[in-house]
Amino acid sequence: MEERKSSDSTILGKVAAHVPDLIVYGDFSQDVPFIESFDGVLLFADISGFTALTEKFSMDTSLDRGADQLTQTLNHYVGDIVEEVLIYGGDILNFAGDALLALWKVQRSQLSDIITLALKCSLRIQEEYGVRETDVGLELRVKIGLSAGHISKVIVGDNKHQYFLVIGRAVDEVRLAQSLAKASEVILSPNCWELCNRNMIEIERIKGERAVKARYIKNLPDNEFDVFFWKCAEYLQHYPMSENTSILRSTSMLSPNDELEKSLRKFVMRNILKKIDDNQPLEYLSELRPVSIVFVNLQFDESANTLHLCKAIHDANMKISEVIYVFRGKINKVFMFDKGCTFLCVFGLPGDKQADESTHALESAFHIFNFCSTKLMKLKLVSIGVTSGPVFCGVVGHRVRHEYTVIGQRVNLAARMMMYYPGLVSCDAVTYANSRLPHYFFEELAQVEMKGVVKCGEVYHYLGISEKTMIGKAYLTKERSEYYPLLGREKELELYNNLLRNFVGSKEGRVIIYEGLMGYGKSQLLAEIAYLGQEAGHRVVAMELTKVNVKQNFFTIRTLMAMFLGIDTCKSYDARQRILQGKLRGVIDETYYCLLNNIFLIKFPTSAEVSKMDNETRAEEMESFLVKILQKTVEKDILIFVIDEAHFIDSASWEFLDNLLSSIPVFMVMSMSAPSRHARLPCTSATSIIKSPKTTYVQLRELKASVILQKACQDLGVVSIPRELETFLVQRSHGIPFYCEELLRNLHLNNMLIFRLWEEEEEVEDEWEGLFTNAIKVMSSKNQSISDLDKELYICTLRQNVKLQNIMLPPTLKGIALAELDNMSPSEQMVVKCAAVIGLTFTTDLLFHILPEWTKRKMNQTLAALVESHVFRCFNKRKESQSSQAQDISSSELFVYPGTVRSTGHESDIRSSVYNRIKLEQLVMQCGAMAFCTPLLQEAAYEVWLKSQKKALHLKCISYLEGQAHKCRRCGEGDFIAFHRHTVETLLESIESQETISELHTEYPVSEAASMIIRETLRKLHAPSFEGTKRKVATAKAVLASTSSPEIVQRISEGPQMAQLIAPKTPSSAILTTPSAETNASSFSKDFLEPQDIKKETLKALKKHKMLPEDIKAEEMEKEFLEGLDEIIQQSDKGREKIRHLGSCECEEIVESVFVPLARHCMARGDYARALYFLLECAAAYLHLSNNYMAFSNLNIAENLIKSVDFKATVINPFEEATFCSLKGEVCYNMGQMNLAKKFIRRALVLLKRRFPYILIGVVFKTVLEASKHASHQKKPFLFTRSRGEKKLAFLYQQSHCLSLLWQLFSLDTATNSKKFCRLAALMKVNSAEESGDESQIISSYTEFSLCCQMMGYQDEWMKYELMAIQRSSHLQVIGGGLLTTVKLAQSLAYMKLCLGNLPLSIQLGYRAHEMCVRLKKPKLDCLVLCMLFEALFLSIRYQDCVRVLSWLEELAVVEDRIIGMACFFSYCLELLLYAGFSFKPFKECLEFIQHNEKNCILMSQNSIMLGLYSSLAIWFARLQEWGNFREPFEKARRLLRRTNASFFATSGFCRFLECEVLMLRKHIEEKPESVRETRTKTLKDLDQGLSQCSTSPIYYPRVYHLKAYVFLVLGNEEQSQNHLDQAFKLCNTYGNLLEKSWLEISKEWWFTAKGPMEDLWFKAAPDFPKWEKGMTEEDFPEIHKTKYLLRVPALDINNPFPEPEVVDV
Repeated sequence: MEERKSSDSTILGKVAAHVPDLIVYGDFSQDVPFIESFDGVLLFADISGFTALTEKFSMDTSLDRGADQLTQTLNHYVGDIVEEVLIYGGDILNFAGDALLALWKVQRSQLSDIITLALKCSLRIQEEYGVRETDVGLELRVKIGLSAGHISKVIVGDNKHQYFLVIGRAVDEVRLAQSLAKASEVILSPNCWELCNRNMIEIERIKGERAVKARYIKNLPDNEFDVFFWKCAEYLQHYPMSENTSILRSTSMLSPNDELEKSLRKFVMRNILKKIDDNQPLEYLSELRPVSIVFVNLQFDESANTLHLCKAIHDANMKISEVIYVFRGKINKVFMFDKGCTFLCVFGLPGDKQADESTHALESAFHIFNFCSTKLMKLKLVSIGVTSGPVFCGVVGHRVRHEYTVIGQRVNLAARMMMYYPGLVSCDAVTYANSRLPHYFFEELAQVEMKGVVKCGEVYHYLGISEKTMIGKAYLTKERSEYYPLLGREKELELYNNLLRNFVGSKEGRVIIYEGLMGYGKSQLLAEIAYLGQEAGHRVVAMELTKVNVKQNFFTIRTLMAMFLGIDTCKSYDARQRILQGKLRGVIDETYYCLLNNIFLIKFPTSAEVSKMDNETRAEEMESFLVKILQKTVEKDILIFVIDEAHFIDSASWEFLDNLLSSIPVFMVMSMSAPSRHARLPCTSATSIIKSPKTTYVQLRELKASVILQKACQDLGVVSIPRELETFLVQRSHGIPFYCEELLRNLHLNNMLIFRLWEEEEEVEDEWEGLFTNAIKVMSSKNQSISDLDKELYICTLRQNVKLQNIMLPPTLKGIALAELDNMSPSEQMVVKCAAVIGLTFTTDLLFHILPEWTKRKMNQTLAALVESHVFRCFNKRKESQSSQAQDISSSELFVYPGTVRSTGHESDIRSSVYNRIKLEQLVMQCGAMAFCTPLLQEAAYEVWLKSQKKALHLKCISYLEGQAHKCRRCGEGDFIAFHRHTVETLLESIESQETISELHTEYPVSEAASMIIRETLRKLHAPSFEGTKRKVATAKAVLASTSSPEIVQRISEGPQMAQLIAPKTPSSAILTTPSAETNASSFSKDFLEPQDIKKETLKALKKHKMLPEDIKAEEMEKEFLEGLDEIIQQSDKGREKIRHLGSCECEEIVESVFVPLARHCMARGDYARALYFLLECAAAYLHLSNNYMAFSNLNIAENLIKSVDFKATVINPFEEATFCSLKGEVCYNMGQMNLAKKFIRRALVLLKRRFPYILIGVVFKTVLEASKHASHQKKPFLFTRSRGEKKLAFLYQQSHCLSLLWQLFSLDTATNSKKFCRLAALMKVNSAEESGDESQIISSYTEFSLCCQMMGYQDEWMKYELMAIQRSSHLQVIGGGLLTTVKLAQSLAYMKLCLGNLPLSIQLGYRAHEMCVRLKKPKLDCLVLCMLFEALFLSIRYQDCVRVLSWLEELAVVEDRIIGMACFFSYCLELLLYAGFSFKPFKECLEFIQHNEKNCILMSQNSIMLGLYSSLAIWFARLQEWGNFREPFEKARRLLRRTNASFFATSGFCRFLECEVLMLRKHIEEKPESVRETRTKTLKDLDQGLSQCSTSPIYYPRVYHLKAYVFLVLGNEEQSQNHLDQAFKLCNTYGNLLEKSWLEISKEWWFTAKGPMEDLWFKAAPDFPKWEKGMTEEDFPEIHKTKYLLRVPALDINNPFPEPEVVDV
């Protein structure tokens, strides 16, 4: 036959598509219920594989699939089968999950031909669709049964909702026939075989069955089938006979008919009708959704006739509808099954989700069971199965005939439980757990093997709520365990202890309420409090309520008192009665015992006095009786009531508690959930207690990231998890313990985690994948290291190819969020879902851009409603949003409200409500950005969209955001990877064309007058001839004083006079040769020139080559440069107002709100080339922001993208591949993985066509070529011109960046020839910079080359290039990028002088660089400058200046929310404690900062800073002999050693670590001298390594020699000790390290010259050092320079100081 295709449906047709022709063309005039009988043929097709396919999509989280792919797969297959049935004239009665039932309704005389037609249809289906392979490797197969005979249609329901089902022998037989079929088979029922034309059907007998298997149709040639078909079609009343062969159903041609539509709508679920009315695609309803399934099966007596069945099914339907309607449940299907009627009910469908749907399902099932068991006629058995979990919910079928159904393993399980556990309400383990009902409501059932079910888990019999079983039954479900300690709630427990301590002796009650959303850990907190109360010897009564208890009058008090009196464990009333008689004797008269009969279900005889009381009096007396019982207890003990889930306290109990608290001193601890917008208002007594001054209300906060890590390890039973998993848990759990548990459970159930024994970490070079993994270890105890524990320890890793970013929300978490989403209005849902596509934070402008045809007013009104409901929150700036989110997760402060809490709603009225809404709308209109209050809601709302819809919305987001994808205005608005866009312009054609802006030369909008003044000033300072007026510092100060604020003058005036700067008493620099361990004081100084000699030699060379004027001096150049900085600072004040309006750097905000979303949007759309572009920009931006981990994460995503199958069709741009390698190399360098970094950088240079040699001979030849090129560049005039194309500049900039990293990498190599490699890389960078023609690049390359020469000891070059950089900088236009380059040069010079020991010059440069950073609003650069400035001042023992700079650093870090700045700040606070003897911040505050932020992903990538912090902590504990606390920070520091580079900060941290080792060596000498040899060798080896590392920062040589002298002294070698001490003094004088010199003087006196024991002033002052307050000077600390820690020498046995360990004879 010619294939037919469906046409577009009318509105009526859309409704009719959900209803069979049997209903569409039926009789609507009769009252329900009614029966209609007819004859016909039934086809039942069961499709196997649907459930497995659903589970594959819902559980296989490695698949980037969604409900739309599942819908497409199912409907392609089912749709083809449906179309075949419709073509052959069948009517699809219903879709029962993964099966369908079709009917051919005809006269009885026509059955024979119609059976042949139905069989032909069945064989055609098996031939074409019997087996189909899906994209995910699963097969779909179909089994078909046919029957024929008498059928009855039953209609049940009411005027709003109606349901139909077919009953009769034919219905029973068709299901039996299908059950006998195997895949690809067609079975005819016995009656069907009797009624068919047997001459036309070839069959095969089935052993032991009357049914037969049909093989094929015979005696009907193909050319005769058309005639036979049209003959049969005439029997079918509603078969479309139109000439238009595309019409499959006559309903497609129905004319609009209001009456018919009204009648048909009764048979369609309201959720579907809402979508049809809104003209929305029904695909919007298809999703993988967690729901609760209730299967109700009614088995009737054999004597029941059709009328009996009709009446009973109708009554059952009415009751079921009534019960589940309250909880927004829906009847999805009603059908006859296995000689019984089955109802499929679903809780939690789209728009119906509620938080407690598992409880609602059980409660409904119990009511339904009780009704059906007692009220229905001719009923033999009621069986109900209840399950919960993720299922496919959606429209299944064909375009012209489909139904909304649910498919999945949980649906099948509920059906099986219903049949295999007859006569009761059974539920699965998930429903049992999710209901959170007490265990005594259930009884575990024996395991039964069920067909088609594997590993169903525990099955429970739900017993329902019985008052007799609930006497005192409300125990805490969360038990305290010493193996599972409470984490992260120390402050909450401290508050409890303080309140309880103050409560002792009180005459009135006291209440503490902990409020938090579900999953915040309230139950575990209260279990801990109950345990603490019992341990302290108090009388504690602890209980937990459930939702059902709120409806039970006086339940809370009855249960509390039953537990208090000890009758909760009694099983009979007489046992309760005996206990009560013993405990009440002497408290009240026995006459009144009977007052307790009702509440405790006992049978004391009613006395005459009580019988005369009315009910109200009895209640009052009974309550008075209970108070007396408690009064007697509180006279002797402290009574503590602990009530979990206190929001479920009934009103009568609240009233009693309110009176109780004012009568006797009882201490109450409660937990409550945060109120939802649909929550009922608390009663008057509850409000009174909550708002009472005696109540302390505490809002629980999210756990810190570090605590989430601990919890994850605790839950998994491991000591380590991979960094990727930690980040996943921190980001997805949002600090909520329950979310963390569910995420881990989901990963474990899906077999994504691997557990293996932990082995001691080997010192090997990391691979890229494990760069951050090994850094995460959780110590089991503060007093033990992992290696000290005897038991086997495990670590957790991820399975290969697991993509955590693709993992869907676990069903439990998704259900929580969907419940909130479904309770919103349609408009609110649309806004939330669109915002979810943008991300956790979003701008209102972008939201308006993607909302479909909304007005601004409508959007603002909806947003205001969502803000009022605490779904969204407003921010004026995106940065505020980010900082608020970070604070939400990491804040450790408690939100405590003594006597005041949330609004309870009683005081609100219409006027105030309207006023508040208007205010909220104004707030929404003013705010620039918004954020989800509950991140979980954002994830769930995003998953609701189908993939096609997501792609369309992501595209709109991309088109909006691409124009903002650049640096902030303050930073020049260019790419983070210089000129990146110009290398991939073919891929980014749709990006709006922007004017090409140089990353480094964008002019800031300073006023024209200021610009002219600056240009004139620089013209006067023009330095080719170094002519011009010589200015004195005093003149510069005077000018500054006339134009600047006093604070600016003060900062510039800091430090010694310029005369001291230019001619310091200590040399300004020194060549960085590395003294070996054997170098003595005499040999150390004769291998290098003095700094002043170097300057002379350098100047001679420069003048000889006419690169400097003949009469110039180095001191004059330095002076001119400093004066130039002063002039710039002075003149920039005149344009300061315009600069202020630019604001601070906003790059971090742009990265988070533009670049990261753009990468995500492009990935979601499948635009992988563009996604790679933005991922690389993100990585570069995060490196720019010092966030190595986020750079690492984005590069990993980029790498997975490059390796993915989808990306292989895209040819990666060579520049982007080189950039990818370069960025990976930079991350490796920052993380201290030098060999890996070299590998990536070399690969990048090859791709950039700037190959770097591998062998020495290649280096030699390459050096000659590069030197020649450099000489030719020097001869050219240095005028900046943009003569090269942007693409060429991109390559040159990237080459320079790679070569800069490469020379620094070689500078750390100890190989003999590494100096040559290092110098070549630095020289190649100079040439690349000079080739670019960019002055900023050239100056930067000169500065780096100078630093390289210093590190390598090339005495004739380092000063030359430093002076050349200074000279070249004078030609910059000091506006915009030129000004920034000048600041960077000043910062670089300050850093170099700090490393080399020219502290006065470093300080002067530092102050000026700081002032310029303040004016340019460069907080990141300013943070670095202040850090260097502090170190220079600290080493110069200028404590007052140190404190001032430290306060600037703190203010900057707090205002700019810079975690690195805060880490440096606390590191310096610890240095003051350890080496200066006073406190700026107390040690406890420093320790809390480290513990609170050590798992911050930014800090965890800052190994140098963390090394210093951990080492400082370890020193503190070691000096105070707190060795138990010492080990953990020491071990953490030790693991970081090989992950640090050779920067100044790393060297500083390494020196502190060496002090830890030295102190530990002393401990071993004192306690175990026989085991000292190994420790001594390791310590000396590390000290030699320290000398090597100090080659880059020789200012720290004295510290290492000081420690080395001490080691030799404690080892008994005084001569060596004296030599090293002398060497340390000499180096202090050489490098100006006055701090170390002051400590050395005390050590020398203590060790060698002291006449008697010296007082250890440091130890005497510790741990409470005097605090340096604002306005103090050093005169306030008279002994500050003597407050140094004394390195004491342990007493040893002169004859045998280090005995050999005893060898035990075996």
